[in-house]
Amino acid sequence: MSSQTPSLSPAPTILASRGRGRATSSLPQTQSPAPQTQSPARADNLRTRLNDEQKLHLVRLCIEYQAEHVKGKKGAFWQKIRMLLKEQIGKDLRDPHSTMRILLQQFEVQRLPQMRQLKWSCGARLSP
Repeated sequence: MSSQTPSLSPAPTILASRGRGRATSSLPQTQSPAPQTQSPARADNLRTRLNDEQKLHLVRLCIEYQAEHVKGKKGAFWQKIRMLLKEQIGKDLRDPHSTMRILLQQFEVQRLPQMRQLKWSCGARLSP
């Protein structure tokens, strides 16, 4: 009988990662090669980017059809804007409402202080 002691390696531990609630193990992992193309599920999650001319087109569509943006039918309005935008510029913007909200926020951040300064210099005051 030999007097060799078995090597004691530390037990694998489970580490919780932040954010997504996934757990990771301290065990070595085999790495699989990265896919060359994106999976269809991943491709659906990509953002649709609009250039300035396309953003302006979106704004003009919203203004043109603003009479249809009424209580109880706002979803239909945004679906119509989405369909018209796809027909006219060839891009399928999944959520035009969100895009318009972001454009408005950007406008307010960039232009509203300038407008307030102009009003102050003229003697009038814009409410905050």
